[in-house]
Amino acid sequence: MVQTKSIIFLLFVCICTSSIAQNKISKKQFLADSTKIVAPKFIRPQFRLDNRLTFLDGQKLNITGFDVGVLLKNKLRVTLGYYSLKDKINSLQKTVNDTIYNCNYKLNYGAINIEFIYKDTRFFSLGMPLEFGFGGNSLSYSTESKTGIDPQSGFVALAYFGLSGTFKPIRWIGLKGAFGYRKMLFNEIKEISLDGIYTSVGLAIDFREIITDYRLFKLKKRYRKNYNALENAVDLITD
Repeated sequence: MVQTKSIIFLLFVCICTSSIAQNKISKKQFLADSTKIVAPKFIRPQFRLDNRLTFLDGQKLNITGFDVGVLLKNKLRVTLGYYSLKDKINSLQKTVNDTIYNCNYKLNYGAINIEFIYKDTRFFSLGMPLEFGFGGNSLSYSTESKTGIDPQSGFVALAYFGLSGTFKPIRWIGLKGAFGYRKMLFNEIKEISLDGIYTSVGLAIDFREIITDYRLFKLKKRYRKNYNALENAVDLITD
């Protein structure tokens, strides 16, 4: 009876040891795999939600949008974006026969954004963005009882340049701010110009860092699991 229990125990130990040997990740292999995962990549996918505050004759206007693209060698960010603005322009009101007509303005454009990252650390980065936008804008005048008076529309081209900074409390997500100057290169609607200073606050997401963190999490979990299994097997044999 004792001999049978000893044989069963030895078989159990052999099976556990064999399983651990097959699945075990050594510390050396763990370090090699983790180094490979976190190694800098030439291309990293990027996404940003953006909210820009601009000024026209003292009035604050919000331009909202997003961009999608890549970060090359952690130094050059190249993206395509889309932005829009819809608001009343107070300085362009018209008075006809003692009736005030409000100006309704719309702006929609696609953009090419190029940003040079000249400083990049764990918690923050600094850059110089340059953007060219192309799209359309329109305006019309209305009152509470009348809409669509004197409508105008046309092509618009504009450029942005300035300085940016990103704070990264988590490696894959950051709060991005920018400050610079906006210049309308061409506008078929001559009544309006949005030349001037702008500020921007947005949420920047680095998909590469999300993938990296996920792969590291899986690797660490596997390494720790196997390490604990080995400890348990030793405890079982020596107790």
